[in-house]
Amino acid sequence: MHKHSGPEAFYALDGDTCLEMPDGVHAAKGPGNSLMMPGGEPMLLMATGTNTRRAFALVLHDSTQPATTRVTEWKPAGLCKADAAGI
Repeated sequence: MHKHSGPEAFYALDGDTCLEMPDGVHAAKGPGNSLMMPGGEPMLLMATGTNTRRAFALVLHDSTQPATTRVTEWKPAGLCKADAAGI
């Protein structure tokens, strides 16, 4: 689990993606899927599906802060695992 000091966007060339944040789960499937996350929010990103996920990401972070910070105060509810299982 981690957070960024600015927004993060990614684009997947292949594979499925599941992102869990405190406000719930965001899933994107198949080649060309994309998601954008706000800065400062904790997240857990998981590759789901049967294909290998290949993607690139861009984080626009505040240069006076770390680009990425590990998060220990938030625990995901396992929503990406449920999404991957089709629950």
